[in-house]
Amino acid sequence: MSRPAGRTAPCSRADAGTRFRRAEAFLFIADLLLGEQTSETDDAINLSGVAAALAVLAGIAASDAACCHRLGRRPRGQDHRQALALVRTIAPGGPAMESDLERLLNLKDNARYGVLGVSNKDARSAVEQATRLVEAARVILVG
Repeated sequence: MSRPAGRTAPCSRADAGTRFRRAEAFLFIADLLLGEQTSETDDAINLSGVAAALAVLAGIAASDAACCHRLGRRPRGQDHRQALALVRTIAPGGPAMESDLERLLNLKDNARYGVLGVSNKDARSAVEQATRLVEAARVILVG
C-alpha cells in the first residue's frame, strides 16, 4: 500500500483515546446547541453555525482518534483535506468515514468564518455526520 499524500505525525493508542474524548465533548456540545435555536430567522439565538463548527471539530478529532488507533499516525498538515486520503485507508469503514469527513470539511469554512451563516438543516446534517464518525471511531477503539 502506498503512503497517503500529506504530512502525518506518529501517535499512540493513548493519543487516540485523548482525541476520542475530545470528539465526544465537541459532539455533546454541538448537539446541545442545536436545541437552543427556536427559528431559522431569530439571529439572537441562532446557534447553528456554532453547532456546525463544533461538529466539524468533533469529526476531525474522531478521525484523528481512528487513525492513531488503527494506523499509528494522524494527519498533521494545515489542510484538513489531506486527511481524507489517510482516513480512507482505515479498515474497516475508512471510505464511509472519509465521506462523512469530506462533507464536514466542505462546511468548515462557512461554519467557522462565513458571514452567510449555517442553516439549522445544515447544522443538523453536520451533527449527524460527526455522530457517525464518533461512532465509527468508538468501534475502532473498542475493537
